[in-house]
Amino acid sequence: MFRRRIYAQGFTIFAMLAGSAFWEGDRKKRNQFNELVSDQQKKEKHEAWLRELEARQEEEDELQRVREKMISRRVAEKTSEQSVKKEAEARFKQDVGQDGGGLGSIRSVLEASERRREVSVLAAVQGLWHGRR
Repeated sequence: MFRRRIYAQGFTIFAMLAGSAFWEGDRKKRNQFNELVSDQQKKEKHEAWLRELEARQEEEDELQRVREKMISRRVAEKTSEQSVKKEAEARFKQDVGQDGGGLGSIRSVLEASERRREVSVLAAVQGLWHGRR
């Protein structure tokens, strides 16, 4: 009985070694396959990421073009408005007969005697104070 148990244990160990040798090639192939699958998935994720970046870049470029068009339109509108305004001013000047001055130049209505003197505040207060005495 003892010998049979020893033989059975030996057979079990032999079966484990034979099975290990038999399945070793399969394990290597499965590991290689898993590595290939993971590499393929990494490549697909990377390509999807690149496509997303390109799509975002195209969207940004399109938005930039739209902004530039809007800015150029506004600049063109402002320049046309300014030219129309200048033409209207020139016509008004011709109609009124103003060569110098006119629109855009402001002159003082006060005469020289009515204008404030260029004096500091302290000097003005002293003048008032001494003027009351």
